[in-house]
This record gives sequence, C-alpha cells and structure tokens, in this order.
Amino acid sequence: MRALVVGAGIGGLTAALKLHARGIETLVFESVQEIRPLGVGINLLPHGTRELIGLGLGEMLAASAIETRALKYLSQYGQEIMEDPRGRAAGFRWPQYSIHRGALEMILLQAARERLGPDAIRTGHHLTALCAGRFERRRGVRR
Repeated sequence: MRALVVGAGIGGLTAALKLHARGIETLVFESVQEIRPLGVGINLLPHGTRELIGLGLGEMLAASAIETRALKYLSQYGQEIMEDPRGRAAGFRWPQYSIHRGALEMILLQAARERLGPDAIRTGHHLTALCAGRFERRRGVRR
C-alpha cells in the first residue's frame, strides 16, 4: 500500500509520519517551493502531544516548546481572578505545550525527511484536480 499526502503543514506531515510508522510508503506533495517556519504561537493539547510523543518527537518538542502548566486570568491590576491547570498539572499523562507553529512544522519536517527519505517530500507541486475513476472491488476493499 502507498499513500499520497497533499500539504506539508502540521497535519500533513503528522499524517505522513503516522503512515510511515505503520509501514505505508508515503509521498508528501506541497504547493510552496520552500517550506519555512511561518506562523504564531499555538498550544498543543495533551491528546495532540501524546501522538507526537508516540512518534518519538518528545525530546525535540520539550527542547523547543514551553510546558504549559496553567492558564491564569488576571485583572488589569495583576490580581489573579482564576487559575485553570493544564497538561500534567491537570492530571493528564502528557504535557500541554506552547510552541511557535513554525518550530513545530520544522520538527515534523526534519523527522519526515529523515524517516521517509529526502525525496518523499516534494515541494512546488500544486493539486489542480482529483479524479475518481471506477471503483473495483478486490478482497472487499474499494479502489
């Protein structure tokens, strides 16, 4: 089985790494010519962090991100109104991380290039059409 992933963003690269981990040959096609670390800060909730740690990216995440332990609401004078624990502090097995979106994408891109091979990520390719041919039934699977 082979898979084609369209888009080398966070979702596409994570999908490619998960497919590869399951033994499925994967190619990633990205529209831009050069993948660069763009974006702003994002939060990785524990269920997302769990998936990335499962892919062996835990150390790289910990080195690039900030573990979020609480969300605090303060008054305009700095007085605490409320504190809501996050990640491990909230009882999850996995941390919640705050990370720059581009830094996360570069972690995923590096892992994908190392694991899938440098030729598996192809930039400068635009999806212009997706054609569904006839479906054939082979061993109960639609193709």
